[in-house]
Amino acid sequence: MKVSHIFYLLTAILLCACGGKNHNQSATSNSDTISQTESTIYLNQSELPPVNDLARFLAGKPVDQFASIQSSDYYKDYAKKASQQWSDLTAKTLNPIKQWCNTNIPQFHNDTSCLFYPFGGPDLVFAFTFFPNETDYVLLGLENPGSVTMPDRLTESETREYLDSLLYSYRYINKYGFFVASHMHDDFKNQTLNGTIHLILYTLAMENCIITSYKDVYINDLGKITENDGNRKKHPYGYKITFTKDGDTKTRSITYLRMEASDPAMSGTFEFAYYINSYPEKICYLKSASYLLQNNEFTIMRKILLDQCDRILQDESGLAYARVIKDYDVNIFGTYTRPMNVFSYYKQEDLKNALAARNSKPLPFKIGYASQINESVLMACTRKGKYDYGHSQQPEKDNHIAVTKDTVFKVQFKVSWNMIPNDDPMLDGIPDVDYYTDNSVYKYTAGCKKSEAECRDILQIVKNKGFTDAFIVKFVNGKRIK
Repeated sequence: MKVSHIFYLLTAILLCACGGKNHNQSATSNSDTISQTESTIYLNQSELPPVNDLARFLAGKPVDQFASIQSSDYYKDYAKKASQQWSDLTAKTLNPIKQWCNTNIPQFHNDTSCLFYPFGGPDLVFAFTFFPNETDYVLLGLENPGSVTMPDRLTESETREYLDSLLYSYRYINKYGFFVASHMHDDFKNQTLNGTIHLILYTLAMENCIITSYKDVYINDLGKITENDGNRKKHPYGYKITFTKDGDTKTRSITYLRMEASDPAMSGTFEFAYYINSYPEKICYLKSASYLLQNNEFTIMRKILLDQCDRILQDESGLAYARVIKDYDVNIFGTYTRPMNVFSYYKQEDLKNALAARNSKPLPFKIGYASQINESVLMACTRKGKYDYGHSQQPEKDNHIAVTKDTVFKVQFKVSWNMIPNDDPMLDGIPDVDYYTDNSVYKYTAGCKKSEAECRDILQIVKNKGFTDAFIVKFVNGKRIK
């Protein structure tokens, strides 16, 4: 099977439509569907957004608005099952993970910056478990973000189907610690689930979080989070939720973005690299990532992670062990002999040997693909020389632009994920070509003058070469001034 096919198969979880009718009415108006453009921060219980009530409803917790539904036998049975399922998951997996993290990787577990979880889809439960204290969570996936309809606008049969399907969707998380997309795709062909939002809301309420805002967003050309204005499908898009945790007044956020992370999709577009770079401190988490970053179809996302993430926690399906040990100090835990048969191509003998040399013991929980063969492995990676007890010691990066005490002006004409060879024909006739790196990309310049006026002739030369979007930029002490 081609890697691109594996990617679509193993990351497509929730692909279905949402809609329905009131228990006592025959139709649902547009006003009954929750708007995803809600951006107000709510301060007290009476002002909380409707999705907070929906989240509590999905978690089996009392909601005045839905009291009549919650008094039914089928809902009481659902609430009992939901509570038992969560209790079992907590006792079997989540609590052992938290205890293990406190002992073995406290600098990761106690981090308060941003968690970046590419290929995570709706897996907020493990993001919260390994990283409970983050201020921001950024999750990516191919899954539709979805929209929601209030339960009192659904028929009884639709509500039953909605709730039963939600619980059923967690069966592989409960058993193995990851979503199985090939099964989930079939699970969510009903008319009441249509995206990741439902699982995210369920997890938030189960974790006793209070949702304070919910808005539909996309990443614009400049890498900024922007509320939906009709252009979202041209960019990575999804939703942003702000929330507080039980007993804590700190405002936190979850941003889920639907985006294709392969090279063909990301080549020539840079807004996501700009966006994720807006979080200067972040940890990357890679779990059940289909080994995508170990092949040549995902080099751009791999570059972003290696350039921007100074700490990475991953299983064997993320970045190759041989790759991370080049730039990171890597602590490995657990057991590993081989991948699942479907991923046999990605066997890592060096990882197997490294674990054997350390006489590594099994993890006290199951997580990732290898859990199906009773193995689990984790790699805690910290960029060499970056951290000492959690404090940044990163040296200045070499951006290639010569550092001078003068103010100089150049013409920026090209942005590229990769370095352009000096003998590339596209550079012919362009004077004083140079580059600097920014947001994981190479930005090429021409000329080097003491004034903006002196750059105008060079600007015209560059535009005549076909770079019609070229513009003049200013550098002081070798750094671009924006």
